[in-house]
Amino acid sequence: MCLSVPVKILEIKNNKAIVDLDSKSNELDISLVPDIKKGDYCLISNGFVVKKISQEEAKEIFNIINPAKGEVKPKKEET
Repeated sequence: MCLSVPVKILEIKNNKAIVDLDSKSNELDISLVPDIKKGDYCLISNGFVVKKISQEEAKEIFNIINPAKGEVKPKKEET
């Protein structure tokens, strides 16, 4: 069984997205959801972005799988 988790897209590089996953940056393949862009929320599984979702959906899912943290707190973007 696989679990898809919500993340925020921090940056796009070619066919890869840099995402905030538990306060760590990870690089994921976006070929399944090519219209994804910086700032979007999405579900990921096995190294792939699998579905674009709203910020509200991301918060709801995050609260279900990790209620101790209480809300989506993406890593601050560096400028």
